[in-house]
Amino acid sequence: MINELIKDTDEKIRLEPGNVELKKLRALLYAASNLYDNALEDLDFVITQFPSDQQAYYLRSDCYINKEQYDLAKQDYLRALKIQFKDDKDFVNGYTEKVISEAKMENQDEIQAIKKILDLEKTQALAQFVPRSPDEKE
Repeated sequence: MINELIKDTDEKIRLEPGNVELKKLRALLYAASNLYDNALEDLDFVITQFPSDQQAYYLRSDCYINKEQYDLAKQDYLRALKIQFKDDKDFVNGYTEKVISEAKMENQDEIQAIKKILDLEKTQALAQFVPRSPDEKE
């Protein structure tokens, strides 16, 4: 089913190559299919167009974790948190872009903790694109 959705999304992107939402959807589908390099390409496009897209950073972090590029995963994870907590001046001041770009994954426990959060974020992102059945309430 995911492969069919990817093909459908590819076709729509051919018609609308600059459609950010379609690229984000395809990135989600690629990630769900373990095609992380393809997902990263689409997420790079999304982030270039909308650098404050928290969800795109979470998804890109998930791809990096799955590719075992842990430092990049942590950096994007922190960027997503920075966006999420933009109104919390202490957090934002404590995590400037310089600190984020130099962040390193400390150990396996940290990797596993971040991975759990990223799995939840990916599930929530996918849920946005799944139609609800008529008997489900919001």
